[in-house]
Order: sequence, then structure tokens, then C-alpha cells
Amino acid sequence: MDISMDRKGYIACFVLFPMVILSSVLISGCMEGGKSEAGDTITPADSPKIPERGFYMGVLPVPGDGQSFEEAYIQASMYAEFSPVWGKPTPFYRLADDLSGSWGQTFVEGYIRGNGMFPVIQISFIGRDLNLVKPPGMEEATLSDPEWRNAYKQAVLDVVKTSRPLYISVGNEVNRWYEKYGMDENNPNGFQHYISLYEEIYDSVKEISPETKVFCTFAREIVKENREADLSVLAMFNPEKLDVIVFTSYPYAVRGIRLPSDIPDDYYSVAMDYFPDKPFGLIEFGWPSHEAFGGEKAQAEVIKHVTGHLTRDQGMDLILFGWSWLHDLDKNDYVGLIKKDGTEKPAYEVWKNISTGEN
Repeated sequence: MDISMDRKGYIACFVLFPMVILSSVLISGCMEGGKSEAGDTITPADSPKIPERGFYMGVLPVPGDGQSFEEAYIQASMYAEFSPVWGKPTPFYRLADDLSGSWGQTFVEGYIRGNGMFPVIQISFIGRDLNLVKPPGMEEATLSDPEWRNAYKQAVLDVVKTSRPLYISVGNEVNRWYEKYGMDENNPNGFQHYISLYEEIYDSVKEISPETKVFCTFAREIVKENREADLSVLAMFNPEKLDVIVFTSYPYAVRGIRLPSDIPDDYYSVAMDYFPDKPFGLIEFGWPSHEAFGGEKAQAEVIKHVTGHLTRDQGMDLILFGWSWLHDLDKNDYVGLIKKDGTEKPAYEVWKNISTGEN
């Protein structure tokens, strides 16, 4: 979500950062198995069976009132297979350290894997106001700077070695960068520099962990401008180096879309024009239960609409469906499946039914 680097940072801090001061959950051996010696390959720590529904479901376990973080993750795991991992939030150059330390032991090994889910690791080079995230000492770096590029690639490889994820995104909502900086060959922050770096990273990850699913994430909407994103950027990528086509999506933000039925039939299947037969994922999808967007009824309907008519019924191979967060963030938020006070919305009943195959 493109209001998100501010909001995602808030969400991640709200959910995760306070846990740093708590005792870590030490899961003996979790970080040891599958590690490679020099020249050996890494096996992902996760090997989930695809549910009968045909796709994995996931959510960020934002706690409700009076609920501990541990309880929120347990609750999420009852009807989901994956959870996104951003860190505390953590800049890319420190993420491997956090994952290998007490924070990673607590959240990734304890609360996610310990509850039978798998993490989808998210790494991003995009910071506040669409500026480049820069390690200390690289304050003047650009996307084309060799030192910065090496630091970013090495950070991704370190995360793969440390956490052994099955799914890893190495750039979040990257088309937003394209829409701001374009591809002018004279622009050191031109999007072409990311594409070349992404392909280098893809090859490097596959060398050490061939089974890891590597991708970058695209925004389906430019939320601040109430419009759809320019998806022509998809044509710039080599289909052989994107294992999954993944969007974030908040369709209600688009001018003219107020109900699930307003979403065009090809809203997601347009991606197939660029990547036929490629697995598809919505890593972060949200629709509010506010009356302005059809209320709780529409929020419940959109889950069935997106996992059916708008994807699989269009011939898409839906593999990941992630809801933004479990509980509303506060009294002014309506995107959660459950109200902050713990009251379950109709959308959560639909979510549970799809998860269990009762719908």
C-alpha cells in the first residue's frame, strides 16, 4: 500500500517492536538444520503442503485488545499458513542480524514456524517518500552505485542463509519507484538499475537455495492518487526470473470502486498478459468494513470475490492470498477481519470457512 511505508512502519512497530524487550523463545536447533557449508546448497526450512483449496492463506497477526502477541499468532495460525515478516521494522542491511538474533527466534521460529505457519520474508530498498534506503556511510548512494548494489544483494543473501525462507520478496511495491523515477538512462536512480540488480539477486539466490521462491512485489494501486498503478512495468521483467507474480492491493482506494462488484473482471488477470501461466499472489489485500465501502457485508463478499471470480475463475493460478492484518489497528481502522475489541466480523467467518473448506 503506497501510504504504507509510514503505516507499515507503524504496524510493524505496533505489533513487533515491543517484543524486543521480552524474553526470547529459544527454539533449539531451528536455525541449524539445512545450513550450507561452502559450495553446498541451502534447503528452505519450510515445506508446506498446498491445502485442498489450492492456495495458501496468510495474515499479519495484529493483536486485539488485551491479547498478547503470542495469542495473536496462535489465533492467526488456526486459519492461515503464512505470515509476512518485515522485521521490527528493520532496514535491509540489518535484517539478517535481527532474524538470527532473539527477535528472529521469538517471531519467526517461535510464533510463525512454531505455530505451523511459514514466513514470507519482505526486503525493500524503498524508504520514506520513495527515497533510497542507505546503510551508514552511503548517504550519497544511488540505485546505480556499485557499493550500494553489492550491499543490497549481500543483505538478501544473508537473509536467505540465516532464515532459509521458502518465499522471499526482494523489493516492495517496486512499480511505485518506476512511476517516480522512470527509466531515463541518465538518471542514476532510474528503474532500469533496479531491474538489473533484481536479476543479479535472483541468480545469486538460486545458486545457494534453488528451491526458494524469489520475486518482487508490485502495487496494484497508487493509493494516494486514487488510481490504478501503471502495470506496463511488468513487461520490463524477465518472466524466467520471477517465480511468482505478487501484488499488494487495496482496490477500494481507486476512484469509482466502492463495492466488490465495481472491480473489473480483469483487474488481476491482466497480469497474465505479461506472465502467462505464472503463479499469482496477493501478499497484502485489504477492504474496509466501513459503510462507505459497503460495510461488513461487502468486506465479507470481497474475500470470496477475489479468491474466486477475480482470480481462479479467470484461469489464474492463485497461490498466495494474504489479508492485511487480523484485528483493526484502532477505532479509526476498519480493514481488520476482527474488531479491535475482539468482535469477529462476517469477513472473518468467510475467511474461516474458506480456510477449512466449508465454503
